[in-house]
Amino acid sequence: MSRLIIQVVTTGLTLGSVYAVVALGFVVIYQATRVLNFAHGEILMLGAMIGLVLHTVAGIPYWPTFIIVLALVALVGMLVERIAYRPLMTSPLSTVIMATAAVGQIIRSLVRLFRAEELSFFPPMFSMQPLIFGPIVISRLNIGIVVIAVLLVVGFVLLFHYTTLGTAMRGTSQNQVAAWLVGISVPKMFSMIWAISAALAAAAGLLIAPLVLVRPDMGVIAIKAFVGAVLGGFNSLAGAVVGSLLLGVVENLIGVFLSNAFKDVIVFGLLIVVLLVRPTGLLGTPEHRRV
Repeated sequence: MSRLIIQVVTTGLTLGSVYAVVALGFVVIYQATRVLNFAHGEILMLGAMIGLVLHTVAGIPYWPTFIIVLALVALVGMLVERIAYRPLMTSPLSTVIMATAAVGQIIRSLVRLFRAEELSFFPPMFSMQPLIFGPIVISRLNIGIVVIAVLLVVGFVLLFHYTTLGTAMRGTSQNQVAAWLVGISVPKMFSMIWAISAALAAAAGLLIAPLVLVRPDMGVIAIKAFVGAVLGGFNSLAGAVVGSLLLGVVENLIGVFLSNAFKDVIVFGLLIVVLLVRPTGLLGTPEHRRV
């Protein structure tokens, strides 16, 4: 039994690592603008779809495809910010959130125009051959996904905390007026933040594509990443990562030891319990309303 639990936890960390990449995209936009980007899931799906076309149709190798997709989808993120956020900056938050949801529906509908409801298999970027580490049996694909996800998370954290761009982004997140006063272009920072968020979503889409069928509604995966971010603490980068990893493990444990049918019931029930006990999430901190 202990061997099975170790195996299930290890596999759950693969899924959780992808959730973590998506969750960071949610959190970075929220910290800067206090907006929940409900087009995030469709941007994830768009990354997987573009990657599928470039890799399987155009025949471009996987890693060049990965870089091209991140660049293209980053531009889409900038476009979403320019269309759905910047003109509505002074509007109520609910209006901006609905605008992002509308953009998400537009992206999904446009993909359906070209792909309909077609289900497509994305070739794995690593071998599916299993590797044995004591009680753990895991494929090279799972290891590769976790390693890339970790590199993305670490790279983002280093960018956010230890670069000039990251300092400007954090300054914009904390106080837009003060950022203006010290010469930071707030619109430019918003554009960069949305671009980075979109690139993270696209990367997650490419990572998870070999594990699931690529389809127009695969963006629902982002809902679980959102839950992971809330579970860990939506105003904490570390919390978003920890919550996402925890969610991936819990989901896998439920699927193996109970039933896949109970996954959503228990996961969302767990979220409610955690928020009742600790509304800010596991690692989140109380936010003080700015006057």
